[in-house]
Amino acid sequence: MGMSEKKTDHNAEQAFLATASHEIRTPLNGILGTVSLLLETDLNPAQREYADAIRNSGERLLDLLNNVLDFARLDAGSIELSNEVFRPTALAREVVELLSPKAHARGLDIALRCHTERALTLFGDSGKTRQILFNLVGNALKFTEDGAVLIDLDYCDGALCLDIYDTGPGIPEADQKTLFTAFQQISHEDAQKDGGVGLGLAIVKRICDAMGGEISIVSQLGLGTCFQVRLPFKKVAPKERFPANDAIDGRIALVGLPAGTALSASATLVRAGARVLNAARPEAALKMDAKLILANADLPERTLKALCRSAPTLIVLRHEDRTEMPRFRTIGAAGWLIRPLRAASVIERVGLAIAGGTPGENDAPESGSGHVLIADDNPINGLIARRALESSGFIVTVAGTGREALDVVEQISPDLILMDLRMPIMDGFEATKRLRASGNRVPVIAVSAEINPEIEKRARLAGANGVAAKPLEAEALRQLAFKWIDMPSQAGAA
Repeated sequence: MGMSEKKTDHNAEQAFLATASHEIRTPLNGILGTVSLLLETDLNPAQREYADAIRNSGERLLDLLNNVLDFARLDAGSIELSNEVFRPTALAREVVELLSPKAHARGLDIALRCHTERALTLFGDSGKTRQILFNLVGNALKFTEDGAVLIDLDYCDGALCLDIYDTGPGIPEADQKTLFTAFQQISHEDAQKDGGVGLGLAIVKRICDAMGGEISIVSQLGLGTCFQVRLPFKKVAPKERFPANDAIDGRIALVGLPAGTALSASATLVRAGARVLNAARPEAALKMDAKLILANADLPERTLKALCRSAPTLIVLRHEDRTEMPRFRTIGAAGWLIRPLRAASVIERVGLAIAGGTPGENDAPESGSGHVLIADDNPINGLIARRALESSGFIVTVAGTGREALDVVEQISPDLILMDLRMPIMDGFEATKRLRASGNRVPVIAVSAEINPEIEKRARLAGANGVAAKPLEAEALRQLAFKWIDMPSQAGAA
């Protein structure tokens, strides 16, 4: 077989995988999105149990499908690397935010701790770096039943260092030797609950090897696991300047925060010059003479009132608990922070609170505001998005093609566009490209059932501000809208 024939066969195989990926994922995404809406309605216990079973089975099937298709894609041809300038802190933050709804739904904390400056800029394949991180964090969430998943990010000796910690069951030493081998599964009984076929970590290992990097594991039964990734990247001067963290002087007490969130907040505040004290019990914080307190929203109201009386207190809560903000205002809170924490938000809100700012000055809206355009040819996806966003106060318009989306933009001037990449007549790539060519700068989030480094790169080159993978459940849709409409200045900040 000649080279041209091999190339033709390869292209045909890749085209088949792309089509199969889309056609299989689309109805599955509809099932998962619809059941996420169902779970937000008033169900009796039996109905909720059945809906949870549907969601859990659907998520397992989607995870299996993703791994099989990704492995087939890698097996069909060599891994091609691209090079571009990117900020690893922003990339890691995006992964954390995309996976936070899944983490919070399971009662888990997810956080990012950076040991390097926010302006760190590298040259290399950002798409595959994101894929590695997304797969490892997703894997950690899958096997962790209680506690947290934490990403440690640093740059040392010419390499991007990513350590992904979890508080899962740990991995037996015998299984660690074959962990990165395709179709090898962990024998530990808790890990068997996954129901996968042992491809996720094999995919990550292949990508790491292709990038000239390495991956290793440290694990202890009953305590958790840490995956350590080292990827060689050149450091380059950033194109944009980031202001240095404002100096924060004085004691700051952390009270009742989940472990991952506490570590993330501590790293940010210590870099800014603060002395951080993690109070084991609320009573201890009252004796610390702290200049400011960061308190978990889940603490009893009586405790929160006492903390607010003792020092300016910022309440740390989840996105899905935003409706509780008026209650925290009435008990005297100096403001709030949304998990997962952004370094920029922490510095800003802490500085404002220390300076005597009132809750009204840094309040986030209690309900959504703004107009969201959904461009998606699948009516079920449109229904899911409309119901999820309208229930939070957003105005929603749905377009079935890229061409229709462009026509709608001229009429309504939306505040955000969620752009499906595969649509008839005109796809999302072309629609986004034409939108940017016209000078329109509205935030566009590219959405697809199939997300890989190549698709992500194409979407960003077309002008997309970000990329999100289906299925987008109700809460994930709301978080996207709140992020890009309510906090445009922080979009992509670490």
